[in-house]
Amino acid sequence: MAEVKDNYIVQGSSGRIGKLVVNKIINGKTFITKYPDRSKVNYTKEQIEFREIFAKAAKFASEIVSDPAKKSTYPRQGRKSIYHCALSDYMTDYKRKKAEDLSADAE
Repeated sequence: MAEVKDNYIVQGSSGRIGKLVVNKIINGKTFITKYPDRSKVNYTKEQIEFREIFAKAAKFASEIVSDPAKKSTYPRQGRKSIYHCALSDYMTDYKRKKAEDLSADAE
């Protein structure tokens, strides 16, 4: 990982440049790294399942935000955005339902 010093063009920037390099800010210092190659990563069954659940949660939250009637009536949690509240609620409901299913199976 190369640290950027005295380069005012990329210093303080973050994100990728094409699929070549990634600018990162770590502890206030800018670093340039090679773009990660994730093509050989084998995800576990649990990781794939969680990605699918999170995609459903994101879709649910987006539907809440895009509908003005639902957005105006959706309960907020402190300073969180409506999107993040809906995302959190979906994931909490999923965990609760999964726990209920596991307890029902155990009986």
